Amino acid sequence: MRSILAGWLAGFGLLILDCGPVSALIGADFADLTVQRYTVAVGSTKGICNGVVLAQDVVLTAAHCVEDAGNLWIGGNRGWGAPTDPPVMLGAVARAITHPDFARGRYGAPDLALLKLTKPLPDRFTPVFIDPRPAGRDSNLIAAGYGKNAEDDSGAGRILRMVLLRTEQAGNDYLTLASTQANPRTGGPGDSGSPVFTYRGMHALAGIIVTGTPTRAMAIPIAPNYRWIRETMDSLDAPKGEP
Repeated sequence: MRSILAGWLAGFGLLILDCGPVSALIGADFADLTVQRYTVAVGSTKGICNGVVLAQDVVLTAAHCVEDAGNLWIGGNRGWGAPTDPPVMLGAVARAITHPDFARGRYGAPDLALLKLTKPLPDRFTPVFIDPRPAGRDSNLIAAGYGKNAEDDSGAGRILRMVLLRTEQAGNDYLTLASTQANPRTGGPGDSGSPVFTYRGMHALAGIIVTGTPTRAMAIPIAPNYRWIRETMDSLDAPKGEP
């Protein structure tokens, strides 16, 4: 098995996890500096997904991205240079914890996983604020990730982008997100684990994209899963021997 570093050098940006075509970031713009502080790439032997920073050593992503995956690592912006510069490796994942109710392929299953890192992220990354209020219908949300920007996008896995989406349906299990563009194009894989933010004076995490269709993206809402996230993070920080 290749080492984490060898895998990074040989294939970062070339392996995109195909978990259903998600067009969320088709036609997206380069991510601004604030979004760059919250968003990371999540790589493994399965390919490239995305994640969001909850603590300097904890990242939230989609559970299917890490299920049966080896050599988990985190990548992100290098802190300077052009927005088209590829991300750099930030460190390995020490532990991955999937939501206890996750079951691949089951509708409504909370497709979420917390990743404990082997070392803290650099100071240029900041824990995101979690929005305690569920996103409602017709809400405008900002999605960010390293997925494809076009069907033949050669920058997939290397360029962090963001795009404005609108909630068509909002519930405890899923958020259905539609493009705000007049003529949304079909997309490719690579957006799994992408964070979705509300913006009410500041960015706040509202969901994690997990799958989609050529014109829609599906996200797991964060507010109904906040308790599990908080309790799991507390357990990760507990001294050895404590629950």
